[in-house]
Amino acid sequence: MTHLTHMTHMTPIRLLAGLVAAILLTAPYAVAVEFPNATQPQLAATADGRVWLAFGRDKEIFVARSDDAGATFSAPVRVAALPSLMLGKRRGPRIAAHGERVTVTAMAGDFFAFSSKDAGKTWAGPVRVNDVPRSAREGLNGLAVAPDGRVFTTWLDLRGERTQLFGAESADGGATWSANQLVYRAPAGSTVCECCHPSAEFNARGDLAVMWRNGIEGARDMWSATRPAGAGDFRRAAKIGEGEWILKACPMDGGAVFAEGDAFATIWQRAGAVFYARVAGPEKQLATGTQPVAVATAMRSIAVWQQGADLWTSPLDAATAPRLLVAKARFPTLIALPGSEHMLLSYERGSEVVVERL
Repeated sequence: MTHLTHMTHMTPIRLLAGLVAAILLTAPYAVAVEFPNATQPQLAATADGRVWLAFGRDKEIFVARSDDAGATFSAPVRVAALPSLMLGKRRGPRIAAHGERVTVTAMAGDFFAFSSKDAGKTWAGPVRVNDVPRSAREGLNGLAVAPDGRVFTTWLDLRGERTQLFGAESADGGATWSANQLVYRAPAGSTVCECCHPSAEFNARGDLAVMWRNGIEGARDMWSATRPAGAGDFRRAAKIGEGEWILKACPMDGGAVFAEGDAFATIWQRAGAVFYARVAGPEKQLATGTQPVAVATAMRSIAVWQQGADLWTSPLDAATAPRLLVAKARFPTLIALPGSEHMLLSYERGSEVVVERL
């Protein structure tokens, strides 16, 4: 069944108390925007400075748009209501944008996609992405958009005896999807880690990288696979980092893969320590913590992670010591603002979602 929802006119969400004065007295990027009764935020941006925020609220998916690089946002529009929508511990909607097309994916027993052809003013969907019913019920996925607008998604799939990693691609912003493709199957007797989210990213050339946590003979280590631009298949998967984490449980923490120039880099946690490494490169420990994310631009590269009840940050080169970024916050997401040195951070705090420019 397909439905359409309409975005209201642009009305700024209320600013955090006290920050308006800071905007006037200091840099124009000292701004935060909050969304009450919201959870599991995800961000996307396009080259013209527009930003989209997706989040969950009860059993509904909402999207808000910013036309000024995250300084203000529209009133959130309801994309869909899904009775079995999965939210929490990185289970939640994902969002990607290219030009006027915006794509949202979400798990609710099956893996569904929603699409907009007019920058989020109207939405169509749901379209089921997994071609074997109920195979995506674990509820964890990653979403990425290529420079030419193709959208790729990857998810934990249960169509076999054990958890595997599947993917699919859309050439029309999520309205239709390719046949499902096996991205990775663990060796016999092992499995992809059952409760850690996978991630995906394109670089400027159109190469694609996917990262996930494996569960090979009890080792809960990060692995990745890449697909060159124009290719149909992924190259042989490889382990990330030098260490090994033997754990008889799932840490529910999948880290992130991100573009670093024409290369790909990764950030993840192992046994409570946050590591950074280029794909096929040596690892570097940044700090202690969980749920790390990172972004690299030509001007700067930073990581943000959860340490206890707070968010901390440091540059990826570890040139300065980690510092407290936000108190009493969790589940950070981070994107670069195209053509700018600034970045946009979103996170949960209490029962609200907050977006800040860094």
